[in-house]
Amino acid sequence: MSVPPPSRSQPELRVTLGRGAYRWPLRVCLAALTVGLLISLSTRAGGGAAWAPGEARRAIAVYGGGGALIALAAIVWAIVIFRNRVVVTVGEKGLVLRRAKQQAVIPADAVHAVGIVWPVADPVWTVWFDTEAAPDVGAVAKMDGDAVALHRDRSLPSGWLPSVRTAATETLGTAWRVLDDKGEEVEQPRADALAKADRLLVDGTGRYRDQGGGALVAVACGRLARRGPGPARFRRNPDRGRRTIVLRDPHAGRLLAFRKTSRLAGGGRMRVFDADGRHLGTIKRLREPSFHAAGGTLLGTTRRHGDRHIVTGVDGRESASLRTKSGADDGRMWLERSRSAPDLLRTLTLALPMVVRLARQSS
Repeated sequence: MSVPPPSRSQPELRVTLGRGAYRWPLRVCLAALTVGLLISLSTRAGGGAAWAPGEARRAIAVYGGGGALIALAAIVWAIVIFRNRVVVTVGEKGLVLRRAKQQAVIPADAVHAVGIVWPVADPVWTVWFDTEAAPDVGAVAKMDGDAVALHRDRSLPSGWLPSVRTAATETLGTAWRVLDDKGEEVEQPRADALAKADRLLVDGTGRYRDQGGGALVAVACGRLARRGPGPARFRRNPDRGRRTIVLRDPHAGRLLAFRKTSRLAGGGRMRVFDADGRHLGTIKRLREPSFHAAGGTLLGTTRRHGDRHIVTGVDGRESASLRTKSGADDGRMWLERSRSAPDLLRTLTLALPMVVRLARQSS
């Protein structure tokens, strides 16, 4: 008689704050120490000729001491964040929430769904559950009806989203839910929805919709260029600099990243990376851009004809085109990509709406 092997339980997942949660305390601490040190050193510059002895001592006491106090306050700020962080453990029996000396348990059979709530650029990890089965959760984390908001994306370690989704659906055995900014559920997009879309409508907030059925397939997150009023920039991506735009799917999965080079490094170029950070290609020049593979091979060039920006491949055929509204920096744009164009060129042309907006802002 054969004996069945013992069943193996799924490993638990423990998630808490990442380095991003302590970003501002660290910045304040370093800035305060730097300013205090520079002013203190300036009193000694040139043998102290620029400062009278009494003024130098007062400057060191005020600015040096003040900088040290601000740095100390920033350290206390970081300690408070650390001590009050919520640690979440996801296992087969449910979720365990710990905060300082407090703890709350949400049984697995009381969990309705686990997921995120928009904005896509900085989604909030949320759990929906039966509040009667876990009445003490409100003492550990912020409640909103039958949902508890755990952490924002910018405060968690990178790569947390796929790990939490796997733990929720496989270990915990519950549904994964995504709500948009209107509280409506967002359907799971196809993995190749953006790659297969030939005709896309891009609005002023960076949302890419398939014109075939109107489905939302991607959202651009990040500043386009310099700061400015109005909707002429995509939604802010708090984890990235002003020169980076991240293209995410409606479930906040990373699709592509577009990084504009700085002026010191020869501005006017945009490098394109895939979801894993691999360099795919480069777009050179903001006006009439050219598209190049990672190795530098030319794939296509752009020329403007009226309200259309036409991308021509090295074979001389039209590979893509972008139609815009004249003079409307925050208006809609229509991107069409030829099915006969190389896959890499089709991918790089997804940056064309951003490049056109950058060119308009720099003019």
